[in-house]
Amino acid sequence: MNKPERIFQTYDGWLERHRDELQQGWRESFETSSGIPVKPLYTPRELEAQGWSYDKDVGYPGEVPWTRGFIPGGYRKQLWEIEMYAGFGSAEDANKRYRYLLSQGSTGGVSIALDLPTQIGFDSDHPMARDEIGQIGVALTSLADVEVMFDGIPLEKIGHIFTTANCIGPVAFAWLLALYEKRGTKTGECIVQIQNDPIKEYIARGTQFLPIEASVKLATDAVQYCVTEAPEWLPISISGSHMKQSGGTCVQEAAFTICNGIAYIEACLAKDMKIDNFGHTVELHFCTEMDFFEEVAKYRSVRKVWTRLVRERFGGTTERAQHFRLHAATSGRPLTAQQPLNNVARITLQALAQILGGCEQTRTASFDEALGIPTQEAARTSIRTNQIIAYETGIPYTADPLGGSYYVESLTKEFERQIEATIKQVDEMGGALAAVRKGFFQKALAQGAYREQCAVERGDQVIVGVNRFQGDEPRPVPVFKIDPTVAERQFAKLKAVREKRDAAKVQATLARLRQDCASGANVMPAVLECVKAYVTIGEIGQLWREVFGEYVPETVRL
Repeated sequence: MNKPERIFQTYDGWLERHRDELQQGWRESFETSSGIPVKPLYTPRELEAQGWSYDKDVGYPGEVPWTRGFIPGGYRKQLWEIEMYAGFGSAEDANKRYRYLLSQGSTGGVSIALDLPTQIGFDSDHPMARDEIGQIGVALTSLADVEVMFDGIPLEKIGHIFTTANCIGPVAFAWLLALYEKRGTKTGECIVQIQNDPIKEYIARGTQFLPIEASVKLATDAVQYCVTEAPEWLPISISGSHMKQSGGTCVQEAAFTICNGIAYIEACLAKDMKIDNFGHTVELHFCTEMDFFEEVAKYRSVRKVWTRLVRERFGGTTERAQHFRLHAATSGRPLTAQQPLNNVARITLQALAQILGGCEQTRTASFDEALGIPTQEAARTSIRTNQIIAYETGIPYTADPLGGSYYVESLTKEFERQIEATIKQVDEMGGALAAVRKGFFQKALAQGAYREQCAVERGDQVIVGVNRFQGDEPRPVPVFKIDPTVAERQFAKLKAVREKRDAAKVQATLARLRQDCASGANVMPAVLECVKAYVTIGEIGQLWREVFGEYVPETVRL
């Protein structure tokens, strides 16, 4: 009996045999969202060409180079934490939503969206605040609001508190430290995590109000204070998500985040801190969009690059120092107002990519986010999406199930190469702060946003329901409405706080804060005193503006 004929002798032979068919693609060219060309087939040959080896580049879960995750069993011992970002209106309004999410199985604790005035250090009654009170997050002006926001929510049971306080990081930490003290809760009973990442505000998001050097100084003051006073907390979450959503590619999101992270770590080391004492408290925060395999590769490569930096650049000598927290959010940017139920599929794929990438905590968007603040039904659907992946698919049963895929490993290696090239480029400019001043990051994001919009308008980048497959719109989904009385309620509460507090104590604590800011001392003890005296966010923000000056964009500086 004749042996079966071996049809494909080599990869080149396979290409030659099917050349005509392979040239008839439904797209002119195939590439990832970061512009990496995608071949029709991946084999060991691609990995060999990249100098890839299993031991050096992949290894085992729970071991160097950490590509496959920090936990040997992946999600077998503990599933990822399901976080729902929420907050709107007043502290009372946000409290009701947090209670609802926790009752529905949100295991990521309380994740607080702040309104714009709070984020830029204005009280709700500031002339510039009126139209923004409670619109994109909850309005918090003093410790009194924070106390109401957590009323009836046992800190020791929710496990985790997060908020995107960036340029007001020290105030947010002080609010929660004071709340814990009043409740008699130990810092280890519920982990607090403040984003506290001002650098990316100057690049992409826009809540900066102080010169960048002052903002970084305040942010690292908070890191230094928390490492000793609340060692279980996560005092900085270095975020790439806003840079991604401003036009960055997947590779740029990873690389720019790590470059900013280097700046923070070096600022901490300049304060005589040791990476072995705080490396484990660092979080890297990304968003996940629609290029599925590229997103998986991003998370795997980030673990490799960051942990190597900890070992080789920052002098880390322990595994604990390398174990940063990897946090991912499904992105609201790909979600569409047209045919909004399509967003359920988008969110599911994004969540799956970050889970297959080994993220420890996932923040999940809701299908109606392109229309406004999520309704309760939409938020519950996102929680259920995570629960279906966790309990119905078998996906969490084994660690890094895509490890060994020729395509994923090739992408991971290419991501690593491009991230390291960007780090070198930023280092040559003088670091992340110098790159911000030169507009390097901002220019890259603006160019990316322009390219993407052109691709959408040409139809090269397909968005289902927007530039292809449009149809009669289904019945409108319910849209969340903010209580129109929120501003008046906030004004009344703020007035009551000012009338009730000890005015002399307010002035004394503000005087100490001014002195510590001027002398270069760590501001956290003074901020904490202010917060306990019910000094408002606007009063602290104004003092900082007076001491440090206000941010002026480089392009208009005379």
